[in-house]
Amino acid sequence: MNGKISKFTAAVMSALMCASLLSGCNKDGENSEDPGSSPAGTEQAAVENASADTSSAVDVTGGFINSDWTYGQVSVGGGGFITGVFSTPEEGVWYTRTDVGGAYYRTPETDGKWASMNYWVTADDRGLLGIDGLAYDPQAPNKVYLLMGTDYFSNGKTAIGISEDYGKTMKIVEVTDKIKVHGNGMGRGNGERIAVDPNNGSIIFAGGRTGGMIKSTDGGYNWETVSSFPVTTTANGNGINSILFDPSSAKDGVTQKIYASVSTKGDDAGNLFVSEDGGASWSKLANSITDHMVQRMKLDSQGNLYVCYINNEGPWNCALGMIYRYGTDGSAEVISPTVDSFGDILIDPNDDNRLIAVTSGQWKAQSNGAFGDVFYTSTDGGKNWHNVLESMEMDTNGMPWVEGCAIHWCSSLALDPFNTNRIMVNSGNGIFSCDNIWDETPKFYFDSLGIEETVPMDIITMEGFPLITAVGDYDGYVHEDIFTPATRHQDMIGSTSSITIAAQNRDLWAKVGGSDSEMLLTYTTDGGKTWSKITNPPDTGKKLYQGKIALNADGSVLVWSPSNAMKAYWTDNWGETWNEVEGITGQDNYFIGDPNNADYMYCGSASYIATSTDGGKTFTRNSQVSPSYRRLCADPHNEGTFYIANGAGLLVSKDYGKTSEMVPGIKYCEAVGLGKAKNDGDPLVIYVWGTPMETDKPGLYMSEDQGGTWVRVNDDAHHFGGTGNGVFVSGDMNVYGRCYMSTVGLGIIYCDKVEK
Repeated sequence: MNGKISKFTAAVMSALMCASLLSGCNKDGENSEDPGSSPAGTEQAAVENASADTSSAVDVTGGFINSDWTYGQVSVGGGGFITGVFSTPEEGVWYTRTDVGGAYYRTPETDGKWASMNYWVTADDRGLLGIDGLAYDPQAPNKVYLLMGTDYFSNGKTAIGISEDYGKTMKIVEVTDKIKVHGNGMGRGNGERIAVDPNNGSIIFAGGRTGGMIKSTDGGYNWETVSSFPVTTTANGNGINSILFDPSSAKDGVTQKIYASVSTKGDDAGNLFVSEDGGASWSKLANSITDHMVQRMKLDSQGNLYVCYINNEGPWNCALGMIYRYGTDGSAEVISPTVDSFGDILIDPNDDNRLIAVTSGQWKAQSNGAFGDVFYTSTDGGKNWHNVLESMEMDTNGMPWVEGCAIHWCSSLALDPFNTNRIMVNSGNGIFSCDNIWDETPKFYFDSLGIEETVPMDIITMEGFPLITAVGDYDGYVHEDIFTPATRHQDMIGSTSSITIAAQNRDLWAKVGGSDSEMLLTYTTDGGKTWSKITNPPDTGKKLYQGKIALNADGSVLVWSPSNAMKAYWTDNWGETWNEVEGITGQDNYFIGDPNNADYMYCGSASYIATSTDGGKTFTRNSQVSPSYRRLCADPHNEGTFYIANGAGLLVSKDYGKTSEMVPGIKYCEAVGLGKAKNDGDPLVIYVWGTPMETDKPGLYMSEDQGGTWVRVNDDAHHFGGTGNGVFVSGDMNVYGRCYMSTVGLGIIYCDKVEK
């Protein structure tokens, strides 16, 4: 792939320009790399890029590359909120962005599977996995730009990601001193907050949730504040939420007409602005309404502006709205079929009368019985609409877990310019596509293969047993094969914070989730086929939820440390009666049963380690250990042996916690796990997220000789944002040289050692 725009006719290119799927496209419809037919501004862009000051850019995908390992995400087959989908004027090239899991690209090379752009994100920069805007250069779709940042991570760091190879490699430029964004904030489906001038790829505008608007004239390497823009922030913290170029307004190779919206309503000063002079000055768009917020905007072939309005920023707090068409003659009319909040609209690039619209935040019955958003089509410019839900079908496309899930929180549509019968739409569960939207019975199918945006919270791997996981929002999965879409747990309780399986009776499982309004604690006695809910709370005075649970080895005792209680509880009859665990205080304490002896259980808290000799009913604190991280790792081959990530190092106890010793060679450790040894009789492989003595680079390391030597597993292009919410590392007990780690939104990462 070289970024060339191939197989295009002038008619298709012209139509693409008018549809303005993101920010316009080459109006002449010619290959931008053909010097004999370069559109206005291309040569100028090349000159400016050649002289760009790149000193502020950091190459985040360079450095040490570890050829001894391969990396990827354990396959669930989607999951998580996709916040934007993008087709491009290059056949087979698509982009998408997420709220907590970075951005993805798809090209003919990826064979129908999405590929991550953001494995390089370090633990310190994990906030950059929140993508608040995405743009590409319409003249060279291989050039893609990310607006990155999450306000509660990385001190609110905001950066622009710049890639010239579809996102495979990337440089970043920090702009925190100018604007702040929040990829996981309310209004994250609005957009786009960043846009490339379709007539001059050197010019890029970006909007902050705070800080106002900024502009680059050298391809994103240097930025200045657009002081003429009238708004720098909004009361809801959503700020500037959409920027759109009109590609037909070029003068001397630079687009003159730019639209920008801000996330506010009820202000006579307006929330939809236009510049007629390339951003030098701005004014309220004539006849634009102010009693609703702008969600997204598109242009048709005549330059008419279509605006999707919502009563609140979304994704979950909007219910009312409409679609307006603002004509080039100053007219304004409502064209939407209903008074619902609308997420996005598409205009067929070959016929302005053919429109596709989707609601956002509506809950109507879809064909699989789930409740979600509504799709409409019109063939007469919005005078009449057809409700697609009345005839549509839905297909899981080989991802079994999504059966019965809705297409919801829709706020972004993309149209294939090479096949205008094909669309993509975002949702809270992933991407859905439809290849026959104009047919009598449109079929939507799940199209998220490769996008693993779940937030893993817990993991279990045992010899001769599938990989078992617990994740936020989606319960968790049974992974018979980590490369094949997984099966979701049969009992669906939503966000699951902890799962446990009795080591000596693998039919006994339990898991916990819930919220401050509902206790969700369930168990199974047949290996996950059927589940029962524990309804009797340990404390009738409050709603207990989430936290950590554990079964002892034979499953006779279940221990629970809720997230909102300073006590822990045990039951030996699946919750019919409860007792307080003696010797334990604090919340979210981590318990683990000794796999070899049902009498022993261990507890890791924020400040102590404790041991139980009666299956988890009473604990004695081991005062010589003061861990920084709570998750423990028990050795299934050696009774009484467990590992402790101590922050300042790695500890191991070989006598049920009575004493402990430092594992050599590690000066920092936040997570530890064990995995299958290379040869029978060898000690299990130790995996850590930490820092060995001989280096200052934190990362994923392994030792096959109990800490005598440490080998780096990850490399400078694969940090995955660190161990995220679950804060776990685990080896695979069935595959030598395979390990897993949790993330803040990249799902479960696997690393496989290359056999040589």
